[in-house]
Amino acid sequence: MRRLIDRPIRSQDAQDLLEGKVTAAELEARDKAKAKTAPNYIRRPLIRRPLTTTPTTKPLSLAEQRARSRWQRPLPAILAEAMAVNCGLRDRMSRSVKGPDWNHPELYQATFNELWEATKKQIEALEIFCRVEWSD
Repeated sequence: MRRLIDRPIRSQDAQDLLEGKVTAAELEARDKAKAKTAPNYIRRPLIRRPLTTTPTTKPLSLAEQRARSRWQRPLPAILAEAMAVNCGLRDRMSRSVKGPDWNHPELYQATFNELWEATKKQIEALEIFCRVEWSD
């Protein structure tokens, strides 16, 4: 097994140049030759995709349309999203938030403190609300 210490740090070209196996002019000529033969772009095959992502096999029936229009997101999903948004806001504010200018830092600090407290209260309220098993 080779250890990391045994591996050369430099590229093979740089190693050859340091050891005197090639000259700088030879390396430049080699690089120019590679640049001329290599294409400047990568050609990708054309993929034709439909404009819509859903299959358009048939239109929805009246019952399916009614069911789709009456569907509501489940309450646990709504609560989980609200909790994630508030926790993300709290984490973002705990890292660093800066005001637009520093002419009135006390105003920005007061606004920040109010938002911080409101976010903490909302997280606490959501945690309490999630403890109850609500039904629709």
